[in-house]
Amino acid sequence: MAPAFVRVRRSRAPRGHVVVVGQWRRDGATVTPVPYAEAVRATGGSPIVLSTFNPPKKAPKDIEVVDSLDPNDASLLDGAVGLVIPGGGDVDPDWYGAVERHPKSRNISHRRDRFETTLLAAALARDMPVLAICHGMQVLNVHLGGTLVQHLADDPKRLDHDRNTPRTQFVHGVHTKDKSFLADLLGSSPTVNSHHHQGLAAVGEPLEEIAWAEDGVLEGVMSTDHHWVIGVQWHPESLVTVDEGQENLFRSFIQATEEFRDRVDDEARSA
Repeated sequence: MAPAFVRVRRSRAPRGHVVVVGQWRRDGATVTPVPYAEAVRATGGSPIVLSTFNPPKKAPKDIEVVDSLDPNDASLLDGAVGLVIPGGGDVDPDWYGAVERHPKSRNISHRRDRFETTLLAAALARDMPVLAICHGMQVLNVHLGGTLVQHLADDPKRLDHDRNTPRTQFVHGVHTKDKSFLADLLGSSPTVNSHHHQGLAAVGEPLEEIAWAEDGVLEGVMSTDHHWVIGVQWHPESLVTVDEGQENLFRSFIQATEEFRDRVDDEARSA
């Protein structure tokens, strides 16, 4: 029997913009996170890509990209109403105190981690909505004091989470915590894509575990200290057009950005 989905109300276009963090190429250029920006736009938001790296080799003309930014400048989030931290590469193990890097580590960029952490810290301090996807969920956890499993495949009992399959292909089930936020949006047993070789180990506070893969690997977290801070280990941005639950997740995020904007407006009026 198919799970019941909760329809999030369709959003009006918000004042303010959603920051989508630019991804990184090994040659120091920006990768424009097109699927993430398009998913934000498709569900009612206004995306702007911010990057600490050099100009992208190619960028769609309909996506605004601001590049070569200071990775320590938290004021870059001024005027934004939401933050999306996308997938891409491994978090530097130095950030969470690992003694050494796993030999399977790849695409590590300390500058990228610094930039994402700067924006994330500012967003959390402002109680701004945050959607952290794959690598982004790992950044969120590490920033809050958690640690990572550097290579999930070291345990032969685990599923293959690092699938060389199209991003629109569903590959394994997820169990969501009963009556949790993700259960309301996705149903109790959604199916997702999977493109990661690392995962969460110790979970930082105030994150709550709310979704797991069939082998027990943590797939979803939310902050209990903020209005809307969600991390997922799969790639919902690639499933928005084919799965109602993933569309609901992005629509809920955009709805939260509108509520954040309204709270900021109310505080300004009462100041």
